[in-house]
Formats: sequence, C-alpha cells, structure tokens
Amino acid sequence: MASYGKSIRLFFIEGESTGRWRCELSNWTGIAYKIPRNMLSKCTDRPDLQFTGIYMLIGKTEDDSTDKVYFGEAEKILSRINQHVVNSAKEWNEWNECVVFISKENSLNKAQVKYLENSIYALATDAGRCELSNGNCPTKSSLSEADTEEMEEFIFNLRLLTGAMGYRFLEPMISKVTECDSIEYYMKGKKGYNAHGGVVSDGFVVLKGSIASEGIAKSFKDTGYHKLREKLKLDGSIEGRVFTKDVLFSSYSAAASVVTGRSANGLIEWMTENGKTLKDELESNSE
Repeated sequence: MASYGKSIRLFFIEGESTGRWRCELSNWTGIAYKIPRNMLSKCTDRPDLQFTGIYMLIGKTEDDSTDKVYFGEAEKILSRINQHVVNSAKEWNEWNECVVFISKENSLNKAQVKYLENSIYALATDAGRCELSNGNCPTKSSLSEADTEEMEEFIFNLRLLTGAMGYRFLEPMISKVTECDSIEYYMKGKKGYNAHGGVVSDGFVVLKGSIASEGIAKSFKDTGYHKLREKLKLDGSIEGRVFTKDVLFSSYSAAASVVTGRSANGLIEWMTENGKTLKDELESNSE
C-alpha cells in the first residue's frame, strides 16, 4: 500500500491523557478507544461501544518486561469486555487497559471482525513483541474479494492508530532498518560470538542465527544485561548460544552486552562490513 501522510484526531474524554481516549484517522470510518480498566464503568456514556468490533486487553508479563495481550471480537464490545471482568477467575485477569476498534456506522459484521481478529493475532505472533494470552489462534472467516480488501485497509489503519497510542506489538521487528538506511552491523570476537543486526526506531535488533559468546566475564554476572541474557535462554530466544529468532533490545549496548557476555559499548562495537562503527554511521547521517 502506498504511503501517504495521515492526520490523527485525539479526544481526551476526561480532559487528561491518563483517562479515556477517542481516536480518529483522517478519511476513515473507523474509531478507536483507549480505555483504562478502572474506567470501564464510565463507558455507558458511549453508545457506540456496544457496536460490533474488535478489542485488545493489554497488560504486562510477570517480569514486567513486555506487553501481554488478549485479542477478541464481539457484536457488543463493551458487554464482552465486562464479561472478562466478571469471569476473572476463568480468564486472564492481569490486564489494565483495553483498546477497541469499531466502525462509525456500526457497519462491521461478524465475519469481518473475525477476519480482523485472526489477522491482528497473526501480526502480533509474527512480530514477536508481546506475549499472547489467547489460548488458541482465532478462526479466520472467509470473505469476498471486496470485503477482504476493505478489511486489509482497516488493518492498515488499525496498526497505525495502535502505534500512535504507544503500542508496537503489531509492527514487524524489522520492517525496514531505519536511521542507518538499511545498513546491517556485525560483531565477531575471540569468545566465539558472531552476530549481526540493525538499528530500528525503538532500539536494536539482533537477527536470527546470530551466535552469543561461549562464556561471560566475572564482572558481568551481577548486571541487568546478564539477567536479560539468562531470560532469553529460558524463553528459547537463545538456544545454546544461537539466537532462534530476531530479538529486539532497547539499546545498542544492551544488544552488544548480551552477545559478548560482558559490558560493551554498542556504539563502538557494532560495525558495518567495511569497519565503520555504528557511532560514526549515526554521526555521518546527522550531518
């Protein structure tokens, strides 16, 4: 899909950013709501929240390291979300916010929202940026060619608004490497590490197939980066020493330290194929 500038209109219903949001995108019939869980009871003042649509229940994983998300659809959105609260003993209950997408004319039908639910679940799975709370992959409905095109446009706009709300879990880890114009960076050392990755808008991604160091430095054991390395081993992101998938790090140095098994300055240690450091590349791009 061609890329054009978009205008987003945000309405803070309570007059503050910590309350409920109503979000609209220019030239689109969809509406998004961002609702803190403790404000669900206030939502009876929004009749359109009983329209047919899709929703996301959003919280954090037990170690508070990443988003945990449940994707759902319903013909009466608010009623269904309230069921999650009532059935808290049987369903995942550690969410603190929900995001809802509907159509202004209540024009979405059951088949369309099931298509949307399946599609955003698949996007989140492929992106690998969040933990999924759904027990199973939602069923994908069969749509006509015209409806499919319409829903794909809906998904495009939905992703844009979800990102504008501060959530990246529907975005590919690397859709394109930014800042450095798709440049890949490499790191290879005597401890056996051999990794490559790239700069993205929210950090640095170490790519699948990269190899971490054989051991770690003594001074590394009490650091947060060592704990992160151990967590990546526990969740299967690193098996043995090999990265089994693309892994997003919040900083260049976090990525470099986990790979090398010691405290490392990622700006200096990540290098292009021709030996130019990440620091030099970023500085040259800012000139």
